[in-house]
Amino acid sequence: MAGNTGFVTEQWVEHAFADDRVVVARKDSGSLSGGRITTVDLENDADSETVLSSYRFDRIVYFFESLTLHSDSDGNLGRLRGILHATRDTAAQVLLVAGPESEFTHAQNDEAHETSKSLMSRASEELGRYYAQTYAMSVKIVRCPYLYEPHHADASAYLDGLFEQASEGEITFCERPEQEAYFLCADDLAELVRRIYDDWTTAYEVFHVPNAFHPTFRDLARVITNGFQEAQIRYGTDTPYGYPDDDGVLRRRYGWSPRYSVIDDLPMAIDVWRQAKEKKNRRTEHRFWQRLQRHSHILGAIEIVVAAILVEWLVGATSGQSQISQIDFRLLYVVIAGTIYGLNAGVFAAVLACIGVLFEYSRSGASFLPLLYDPTNWLTFVAYLIAGAVCGYVRMRNQEHVRFVRDENDLLRERLTFLRGLYQGVLDDRTMLRRQILGRRDSFGKMYEMTRKLDEVQPQKIYRTAIQIMQDTLETDCLGIYRLDESQRFARLVAASPQEEAILPKSANVAAYDKVMRGIEAKGLWVNRELDGNLPMYAAGVREHDRIGVVIVIRKAAADQMNLYYRNLFLIICGLVESAMTRAFEYGHVARQSMLVPGTSLLNWPSFREKLRAAVELRNDRMGSHLLLMVTDQYPEAGDFNERIVRSIRETDDAGVLADGSVCLLMNQAGERELPIVSARLARNGLNVRNVDAQSEADLLAEPDTDGEAS
Repeated sequence: MAGNTGFVTEQWVEHAFADDRVVVARKDSGSLSGGRITTVDLENDADSETVLSSYRFDRIVYFFESLTLHSDSDGNLGRLRGILHATRDTAAQVLLVAGPESEFTHAQNDEAHETSKSLMSRASEELGRYYAQTYAMSVKIVRCPYLYEPHHADASAYLDGLFEQASEGEITFCERPEQEAYFLCADDLAELVRRIYDDWTTAYEVFHVPNAFHPTFRDLARVITNGFQEAQIRYGTDTPYGYPDDDGVLRRRYGWSPRYSVIDDLPMAIDVWRQAKEKKNRRTEHRFWQRLQRHSHILGAIEIVVAAILVEWLVGATSGQSQISQIDFRLLYVVIAGTIYGLNAGVFAAVLACIGVLFEYSRSGASFLPLLYDPTNWLTFVAYLIAGAVCGYVRMRNQEHVRFVRDENDLLRERLTFLRGLYQGVLDDRTMLRRQILGRRDSFGKMYEMTRKLDEVQPQKIYRTAIQIMQDTLETDCLGIYRLDESQRFARLVAASPQEEAILPKSANVAAYDKVMRGIEAKGLWVNRELDGNLPMYAAGVREHDRIGVVIVIRKAAADQMNLYYRNLFLIICGLVESAMTRAFEYGHVARQSMLVPGTSLLNWPSFREKLRAAVELRNDRMGSHLLLMVTDQYPEAGDFNERIVRSIRETDDAGVLADGSVCLLMNQAGERELPIVSARLARNGLNVRNVDAQSEADLLAEPDTDGEAS
């Protein structure tokens, strides 16, 4: 995690990445504690390159500076480019979290216009899109409101600034009071990041996080003034800007929506800020006295002056004693001062000693003229100055040597800590890779896991699971599964990798792929050794009653995937999928009568709901598409209604009766573009239909189970 990571805390990391080792790049000196969390400083470009080359990151999260309201930073486009450029040849999953400014618009002449902030923020997003398209990187962008963290001080820069202003008696907003405040709790973002990575796809996508609670800056001011009673509010006159409404994508796809409101969290944030400020004040006072005692030149000067006064008193008190008068207390004072405080203090003490000698001359009534004209009288002053300078110089030289050694040790210690962290990461990666190699060598556990996942009786669920297993094991996202009709003339697409679902043809004429089918019939596997661009690179068949019923294809393959190992691996996985599909087809034939409404070819509601649920899962994973059409004609008790439905749908489609007696048609691998064609075909057979939207589908699947069946 890099970029604007000021709000990232140990709890945030635990929420978003509970099972991962995390490296956090901090802009300040603060560090995060925890055995799984490593804190580094990427302000140095050399350190940044070392970290990115030493660690093999699976996931990279970059937080834009625009996540902080009124941030003074320019966005650090260079830092973002450096990270993307250093990881362009890896399989890292990159998530760019941008602020709301890229979607800001303001009304002008009844039209929506972009703002300067939106243009600047979108430049960073364009950089991510460029790397995603140019280097085939797996990049996603999340546009969300400004972030705040109510549980930790110094994690919400904008709110901390407001609280600081409120404590001084006045709050100044740049915005108008009716302007909406776009804020998102960091805990909500952590949950969203976790769900996005749990359901990650390779396609480049941009997500919009809604402003669910619609607070205004007037609401913010009201809550803050409740915590700071004497604070005065002053609003600005900035041009109002708008933020798009919720498009519902995150709610439908990830089941996520914001839970925390900034208005509800502000009282907690104020309490946390006050507690942190009190601790900081106490710590500042304590450090002040320590600094004053250890480093204050003023305190040292006061001590030297006081010591000079004591020395003069001691000289005056012992002037009448012959033995003690042989001791030069002033010279002793100069040596001690120069040795303890350094060169400047030693010279200063020598000057004070010289002043003391002059004072003694004046007190005894002697004239200053002999001091001026007799050079031998200067020896006392010269001795004091030389003693202070020499002792101070020795002291200063020793201090400089100690400081140099200490700085060198600190630098070596920092380098050692940095390298130790890197080496520890390398050792951990080595241990993990060793376990992976041993696990790959002993593949019984992996085979068991595949077999367990494929243990389904719904063919649609097997299609979805097979795509997921093959993408993970074969390291490809160019997979497609086709179902052949009984005449063996047409193959219908039933599932595909997310990015291939819109590329592969929905229906294919088997005669055009005669070379592929003959290869599958002869060897069970076809390999495109001639590298024909119109044919898939790999294809394998699944048999149903001594004929090919399903064909699994890999549309594209890299150069290092055209080898015997990859071919055998693909054949083994297809064998597992074939066993699961054969079992599901046999179960379907045996249980077919119990799944139908008596006397018809229509599925009853429980069976049809399972078919619909499997189709929805394929669509949510972008492995397939479908249309749910409701027949508007009344379902008769007799007549040719059943025969008309059978003639109107394909073998890969399903027809069923809902709990309320309505008849619905599930047209697999059909979308909005095919709706007019499908409706016209059904109308020719005397069936009038209407499309059922996604929300109505969800309502149907959410209905509670009933014991009875529609008849």
